[in-house]
Amino acid sequence: MMLNNKSLTVSGNCTKLLKSKIHNLKSARAFTIIELLVVIAVIGILAAITLVSYSGISARATLASVQTDLSNASALLKVFQVTNPDGNFPDTINCAIPDSTTNKCLKTSGSTTYSYSSLNTSNPRVFTLTATNGTTIYHVTETSAPAISAYATNANWLTIGTQTWAKTNLNVGTMVTGATNQTNNSILEKYCYSDTEANCTTYGALYQWNEAMQYVTTPGAQGICPTNSHIPTDNDWKILEVQLGMTQAQADVTNDWRGTTQGTQMKPGGASGLDILFAGTRSSGGSFSGLLTGTLFWTSSESNTTAWIRNLSGYPTVYRTAYGKDGAWSIRCIAN
Repeated sequence: MMLNNKSLTVSGNCTKLLKSKIHNLKSARAFTIIELLVVIAVIGILAAITLVSYSGISARATLASVQTDLSNASALLKVFQVTNPDGNFPDTINCAIPDSTTNKCLKTSGSTTYSYSSLNTSNPRVFTLTATNGTTIYHVTETSAPAISAYATNANWLTIGTQTWAKTNLNVGTMVTGATNQTNNSILEKYCYSDTEANCTTYGALYQWNEAMQYVTTPGAQGICPTNSHIPTDNDWKILEVQLGMTQAQADVTNDWRGTTQGTQMKPGGASGLDILFAGTRSSGGSFSGLLTGTLFWTSSESNTTAWIRNLSGYPTVYRTAYGKDGAWSIRCIAN
């Protein structure tokens, strides 16, 4: 068969058209794959945003649940005390046994759990209630609103009854020599026994009362203690001593050694777990003494121109007195 020029032209045009269609199909396929990848990426981003949003909403819901549980429980505990003939808070909150003059069932919502302790031998009577839901831990006391429990699971803090104490003496600030008085300036100052920094590391630092309090006089002030904690008041120390077995009458004694074995319980290896070392002192005249033989602690409670202190030494008991503020003693912080 003979093909004329017209036929060849038509055939050539068809070939070009076919190639163009094939090229367009290939291009369309590539574009569709790119679009698919973009869609997948967008879906992944949206899923991540949704997950984060859900997690945030879930966390806020958990927090609200814990705070609501604590507020309701606190109200029930206070009603229990008001209606209780002896004016005590319940000793337990066990829902497995009936309510009585010593027990009050406190139920929680969801997976929240309670940890409770009361001290009815103190004046005024006190309680601490901690609610835990996963990593959300809040507590409430007889006088406070629900607050974050910063130290509930911290290895550097120790819960004793209704209180949480630091396990070591405070050691913050810049060392100044014992011959220099600490002053109200922009520098947090500390003494180290014998002007040796290593002694601060081992035993904690020593502070004059005003420096420790950061120049305020409010009992229970934070002073130089970490956030969510404070310098213990005289009554904070009394509560600790009573929880370790001292009677309230003994705790109220001044200028004498009080109790039975409470001092021994606070020393290294003692039942309290506080493991208080004999850190010594710095006198108002600037000299150091008493390392390995005794230690004194400031409270944040004033008594005229003096402040209440605690003294531990070789005795099994604890000394309570008021002392001038120019000496430098140890600080053991307590959680709010």
